[in-house]
Amino acid sequence: MFEGILQPTHLILILAIVLIVFGPGKLPEIGGSLGKSLNEFKRSISGSPEGDAAPTVTPAATQPAAAAVCPTCHTENASGNLFCGKCGEKLG
Repeated sequence: MFEGILQPTHLILILAIVLIVFGPGKLPEIGGSLGKSLNEFKRSISGSPEGDAAPTVTPAATQPAAAAVCPTCHTENASGNLFCGKCGEKLG
């Protein structure tokens, strides 16, 4: 049914490797930057000038969030993280 490189088992393997390399703390940042890159690519393909589309502003981008500090290893983590990216301890 599925042929080529995008078989479900290949996608799961790729996701597991990405999770090991970047860790759970960086995945939201990577996903956000990937989404922004795809939107910029689509905008450049469609040929619309940069001034046509109104920029979208998210509430998180307007107010910097306070970093959560891990009680075990004292590493700063993004405020949305539930677990420390370094030691895995539960935050807050």
